[in-house]
Amino acid sequence: MSSGATDPVLVLGGGVAGLAAALRLSQAGHEVVVLEAGPTPGGVVGTVAVDGYLHERAASSFLGSADDGAAALCDELGVAVQAAAPAARSRWIYLDGALRRLPRNPLELVTTDLLTWRGKLDLVREPLRPGRDPAHAGDESIHAFAARRLGPEVARAIVAPFVTGIFAADAHAVSLAAGFPKLAALDADGGLVRGALRQGLRRLAGVTASSPRRRHPRGLLAPVGGMQAMVTAMAERLGPSLRCGVTARALVASGDGVEVVTDTGRVRGRGVVLALPARATAELVAGADPVLAARLTGFQRAPAAVLYLGYPATAVPRAADGFGLLVAQGEAARLLGVVFESTVWPGRAPAGHVLLRCIYGGARDPGAVGLDDDALVAAARADLARTLGVSAAPTHVELIRWPAGIAQYPVGHRERVAELDGRVRASRMVLAGADYHGVGLNDVIADARRVVREVAGWRA
Repeated sequence: MSSGATDPVLVLGGGVAGLAAALRLSQAGHEVVVLEAGPTPGGVVGTVAVDGYLHERAASSFLGSADDGAAALCDELGVAVQAAAPAARSRWIYLDGALRRLPRNPLELVTTDLLTWRGKLDLVREPLRPGRDPAHAGDESIHAFAARRLGPEVARAIVAPFVTGIFAADAHAVSLAAGFPKLAALDADGGLVRGALRQGLRRLAGVTASSPRRRHPRGLLAPVGGMQAMVTAMAERLGPSLRCGVTARALVASGDGVEVVTDTGRVRGRGVVLALPARATAELVAGADPVLAARLTGFQRAPAAVLYLGYPATAVPRAADGFGLLVAQGEAARLLGVVFESTVWPGRAPAGHVLLRCIYGGARDPGAVGLDDDALVAAARADLARTLGVSAAPTHVELIRWPAGIAQYPVGHRERVAELDGRVRASRMVLAGADYHGVGLNDVIADARRVVREVAGWRA
C-alpha cells in the first residue's frame, strides 16, 4: 500500500527547529505529526528554576533584528518578551591577561587598549581596501576574512573571541559563508562599510507605504520567564499533532512516501522533515540511503558544559557592569566566556545575589567537558579569580553538559549542505536544524519557511 496525499508530513524531532517547521507547515495547510523521543518538547532548549535562580539549559536569548525569527514568532504566539537591561551594554574581552572593554563608540575605539595604534588604523582603513579578487572568491574562514578586511589585530582581539561565543570554536575553522552570511554578503558588495551603504540604499529604494512595520523591538531579547515560555506556546499550538515519548528507529521508503519505524510501531507519511542532529539522522537513514548516512556522519558538533554559579552580589562587583566576558584564545583560563545572567535579565537570581553562566569546552577545548563536576567547578573558580577577581566560594552551583552541543560549520559547509539538500529532495525528505542552515534560534526558526517551500515541491 503506497502513501497518499492525505498522509501527514512527519517531523522527526520536537526541538525548536522541528516545532517551528511543524507550525509553519500546519499554517500552510499540511497535516503534520511531530515525533519527539523525549518526554517533553524543546530539545536542548528549556528553562529550569532552582533555589530562586532561573537557568536556561542552552540558548538564552535572541536578537530582535530578524524579521522572521524568534521575536516575530513570540509575537505571533502571544509570548511576552523583554529586552536586555541597559546595564548589559558593555562587553568585555579577556586578552593578554587583562579584562578589556569592547569599544562601544568612536571615542572608546580611540582610547581602547584592545588594539595598538596600528590595529586601530587597520580597522578604520577598511572602506579603502579593495574588494575581493573574483578569482579567489570561494569560501574562507571568518578569521581570514577579518584579517583581510580589518587587520590581524582586530581578527585576534575582537572577531575571534566573538566567534568563540557563537560556535565555541577557533575562528580559523569556521566558514564565513555559512557561519556569517551577512558579512559574506557585505564583502561581496565591496566590503563592510561600502557594502552596508549599498545595501541600505537598496532597502531604502524598496520601502513602500504598504511595507509592514516591525512590531517587536530590536536588540537582545528573551521571553519573559525564559525560553520555556516559547517552547510551551509552540507545543500548545500544535496540540495532539505533537507526540512525545516516541523514538524513531529507522526510516524506510514506502511507495510515494515514507514510513518511520518507532519503538511503538510504524507511522506512515507523505514525506519527512528530519529535525534531528545530523548524526542521529544518519542512523535513521542508514538502511534507506547508506551514502546519505555516511555523509551526515561527517558533520561535527562540539561538546559544551554550561556551569551556573551563584554568589552574593558583593562577591562579584564586576558582574554589575555589562553582558559578560569572552576569553581570547591562548589565555591561561580554560573558560570560553561568562554571561552576567542576572545583570542581563534582572530577576534571575535571588535579591542581593548574582548568577554567572560559565561556558566550557567547545571545539577549542573539548576535554574540559570530560572533567568531573568537582574539577570543573574548581577550574571555574580559578578562572573567575583570574578574570574577575572573584575569591569567594559560590553559594549556588548547577552544571549542564551537552556532549553533542554546538554544530560546527567548517569552510565549505554551505556547499556540502546544498548538495545534501538536493539529494534528499527526491526522497521526500528535508534536513532541518542547527547542523545545516544556521546555529542560532533565529536561524532555525526562520529556516521553517524553507522547509515549507521544500514540502510544497513534493506536489510536483
